[in-house]
Amino acid sequence: MQALGFFTPHSRSSQGFTLVELLVCVGLLSVLLALAIPNWQRTQERSRVEVARDQLMNDLQSARMRALQRGEDVQIVRLRDCTWSSAADNDWSCGWQLVTKTTQTVLQTSQVQAALQITFSKSTPLTLNARGDLGTVGDRWVIKSRLNASPSIASVVCVNSASRLRWQTGESCS
Repeated sequence: MQALGFFTPHSRSSQGFTLVELLVCVGLLSVLLALAIPNWQRTQERSRVEVARDQLMNDLQSARMRALQRGEDVQIVRLRDCTWSSAADNDWSCGWQLVTKTTQTVLQTSQVQAALQITFSKSTPLTLNARGDLGTVGDRWVIKSRLNASPSIASVVCVNSASRLRWQTGESCS
């Protein structure tokens, strides 16, 4: 082609990516996702365990305050009838209720929204006396993920000899 007395060569204009470039990008993205998804799932599960642990700690402190305010014994009892709980007497996976010991009046209810495994060291409800004492030494709740991960994602809430609460990662109070 000739324009104004000189020749202009046809230049190839860039019109996008080639199929090979697109396939390489998709392949790299899929490898990155394959590596990132398990870590993201562990992070989400760890967060669920921490939320349940914090809720339990707050509810135990609230139960202590209610026992002191009311001047009567209160109990924390387990909830039943959720899809992920077992029939065991120490399974608190559905959640818990704060009730008065004498009349069984419900004061507060906390349901666990995630499918976690929560077990209490005893098969009986936890009773707090009118002074707000929290159970006995060795009482503990283990909050564990149902995700098959290694190492397991777990947290434990412990009652010490001074009737104080503490938590730590793992499944035992040490």
